[in-house]
Amino acid sequence: MRNWLAMLMVVGMVAGCVHRSVSDGYQGAVDSTVHVENHHWGDVNIFLLHDGQRTRLGTVTAASDATFTIPWRIIGSAGQLQLEAHAIALPGTLDSETMSYRAGMQINWTLETNLERATLSTY
Repeated sequence: MRNWLAMLMVVGMVAGCVHRSVSDGYQGAVDSTVHVENHHWGDVNIFLLHDGQRTRLGTVTAASDATFTIPWRIIGSAGQLQLEAHAIALPGTLDSETMSYRAGMQINWTLETNLERATLSTY
C-alpha cells in the first residue's frame, strides 16, 4: 500500500509540472515576408536591422527577385525594423526608412540600378 501511495505522489508531482506552451496559440505568431525585386547591375545582400542587431536575410542576384521570411520571434518589444541593401563588389549601400512591425506584414522592396531610387511598400 505504501508503494502505491508513493507512486501516486510522484505521478501527481510530475503531472503538476507539465504545462502547455502559451505561445502555441499566440495570435501574433505570424512570420512576415520581404519580397525584393533587384534591377541593380550586381548582386545585392539584404539585411534586417532590428533592436540594435543586423540579421542577414539573403542575397538577390542581379536582375532577379527573391522572397525572404522575417520570423516573428526576432522582432523585439520596440517593434521597429529597417532594411539594408548592400551591393556586392560594387559601391552602394541603402537603408530603408524605419518601419513599425506588424505580424504577417508583407514588404515589397524594388531596387533600381541607382539604389537611391529604390521604392518600398508595406501591406
